Amino acid sequence: MSDSDDRRIIQFDQLNVLGKAVFLTGAAVRTTVSLIDKALERAVDLVVDAERAFQQGRDPNVEDAKILEEHEER
Repeated sequence: MSDSDDRRIIQFDQLNVLGKAVFLTGAAVRTTVSLIDKALERAVDLVVDAERAFQQGRDPNVEDAKILEEHEER
């Protein structure tokens, strides 16, 4: 396969109905995948930042909280 076969410039006006449908579907899928990828990257960054902030805010001299007594509300 030569380099010229890898990427061809396709003119949308010259495509038939099926070609236009495939072209538009491919564009929509690429856009959706890109948006999902960006959202996942942002979510991972948020989790990493939250974990880092939690670890930096911990005081080694303070023990974890303990439940002393529980009461049932009626």
